Amino acid sequence: MIKRILILGLFACSFLFANAAAQYMTIEQKDGKKYSFLLHDNPVITYSGGNLVVNGSATTSYAISGVKNFHFTEGNETGVKNQLADVLRIVNLDGNTLQIQNAQASEKVILFNVMGHVVFSATTDVDGSVIVNLPGQKGTYVLTVGLRSIKIIRK
Repeated sequence: MIKRILILGLFACSFLFANAAAQYMTIEQKDGKKYSFLLHDNPVITYSGGNLVVNGSATTSYAISGVKNFHFTEGNETGVKNQLADVLRIVNLDGNTLQIQNAQASEKVILFNVMGHVVFSATTDVDGSVIVNLPGQKGTYVLTVGLRSIKIIRK
């Protein structure tokens, strides 16, 4: 029975996520505590040993007996700010391209070689994202995103 409820909940999650209406999954406990998980982070929800487990971590497992309900909302009901929301992310997509995430909109992104020559230049979109095409040759590069810089080593 519990597995059916979880499967139904996961199905509802995928349906809501597909329609982009819900941004958070919130687990409400019987003692009134609430824990919200950003759906964009693709939380994995499982049932193991009488616990509702999120992301396979013991720190995010909740005894089913203590869970009042879980639901989907457009806001974070815990009142805790997502710690990674303001962190600049640089994701290696395929070894030849990087994706910049969480930058400011219309922020300048420049990739320099060690000689100081610009090898790539672009501006982030309204979401603060841009794809950076890395040069084909091995070497050390400096990636600047606005006022922040990071060293990139291509092996």
